Amino acid sequence: MATAFLLFSEDAYSQFTLSINNGFRNDIQKVVEDYPNGFAALRGEIKAKNPQTTEYVSLLKPNAAEESSIVKYSANHKAIYSWQAILLTTENFEEAVKKYKWLFYQVKGMNIKYVADQYTLEGKYEEPVETLKFTTSVLSVAFPPSRFQKLKIEVSMHFEFPVWKVGLSIYEKEREDHERGDISEQ
Repeated sequence: MATAFLLFSEDAYSQFTLSINNGFRNDIQKVVEDYPNGFAALRGEIKAKNPQTTEYVSLLKPNAAEESSIVKYSANHKAIYSWQAILLTTENFEEAVKKYKWLFYQVKGMNIKYVADQYTLEGKYEEPVETLKFTTSVLSVAFPPSRFQKLKIEVSMHFEFPVWKVGLSIYEKEREDHERGDISEQ
């Protein structure tokens, strides 16, 4: 009888752990699926509007998130959208590091589905240092199809006095920092 209970307990614990991770990953998959459309299916009402940005309520808030939103930027007369979520706000640096690391490996372990194919994410984990006050680890799709060539998924941890915030952003990076932008002749 005790053996059956022990096996049942371990099985129930395994299912519970997987459902949390899979639920979070499923939510992020939905965000990535809507990335090529500027997150149109996830954009709710306008929260704030400024001359260069418009912030929308995100209709999808992942399982582990405290808040999420979508921001529209204008670049070269083109709308660029980013989706972001805050997953933890804490005064404890070690707790923030633990969540940051968890988040990075949850995202890195994902397979992005597009049409009938699956793609893996690649990126390097950047170890947070308390004195730097800001750390990011950026992931991108390995061997991406054209629709995902500019896709970046960024795990961040930053200090906003008096708290640390751990977040996730999904956005389009127009060009790499070392690449030259368009030159306009006047």
